[in-house]
Amino acid sequence: MRVPVHPKDLIRNSSLKKLAKNLQKQWCGPSPLTHTSALELLAQGLGYKDYKDLAVSTSEQMPAGTFPQSAVRQAVMLAIKAAMTPSEWFASDQAALAQMINSLHLNALSAFKVPKQVHLPPRHGEQSTGSNMSALRTQMANSAWKLSSQLSEEELESLSRAVETTESLRDQALMSCMIAGLRKWEYLSARPSDFFEDGERTLFVSRGLKKARVTLPRKCWTPISRFITTANLAENALLFQSKRSPEIPMSPAALHKLCKAWAHKAGIDPAKVSPLTIRMSLKLNAAMQTATVSSPLPIVAKQMGHWPTESMTKYYLSSGLDSKLSD
Repeated sequence: MRVPVHPKDLIRNSSLKKLAKNLQKQWCGPSPLTHTSALELLAQGLGYKDYKDLAVSTSEQMPAGTFPQSAVRQAVMLAIKAAMTPSEWFASDQAALAQMINSLHLNALSAFKVPKQVHLPPRHGEQSTGSNMSALRTQMANSAWKLSSQLSEEELESLSRAVETTESLRDQALMSCMIAGLRKWEYLSARPSDFFEDGERTLFVSRGLKKARVTLPRKCWTPISRFITTANLAENALLFQSKRSPEIPMSPAALHKLCKAWAHKAGIDPAKVSPLTIRMSLKLNAAMQTATVSSPLPIVAKQMGHWPTESMTKYYLSSGLDSKLSD
């Protein structure tokens, strides 16, 4: 059993990292436990080969279902036993080790948190009912205040121009992924082999279970393609790699720090700029602009999502905003 791990679980001093610190502090084994070793034990307890395997397997989409904490605690105990020599294991206080493991607050991990609200998207092909574009525009106006840090079209353009003026082809490719509508977990785990050129268009096919397809405009694909070529990336190499290892994707914390640097360069309040606010602002601005002229939303649906028009817009403006703001 592999317990799914959300990228935010790996943020410093949060969730998994905090659990590792607590395990390190309460450690009662025969020899001291380092923070790195604590992370390795927890990763194995969650069903992964090691922490590196866990880090590259994170996903923002948490599958439905329950994961027994008792099985995780038992797996952590087995990982501890495997890490010790037989003499160390028999010399250790196994009852104290069990008590230590039982005291770990696994509820800090996203997989064990009880969601406040579950949004069920419409099934494929299901017809939307009732609403008209006038009602949607009213809902948009009432919902806009929820995203207090929403970026205007002018601010998004300033941010994009600021990144274009940098010499970092990686940053330009990263911004292009955001502008194209890719979700954070999609572009952080993206590889050259995920992009397919089909005539005049380029498709990105995500590695998730749903295999979402996003059509990239040429202006977005060009910086990404240039970065792949210039960096001489292999087909299965990560586009946006961690400084620690090319096999680990850029961490969410590093991505947030990068967004703040872009904001400074663009003259925008850094508190307003994050991967989430960029994506949500793009979606909301596109939906508002399209609904204002009383037309359907095929462009927004095609670029940003994959649901029927009205249901998709409602999702952006109601539970979509509320649930995503915690990311």
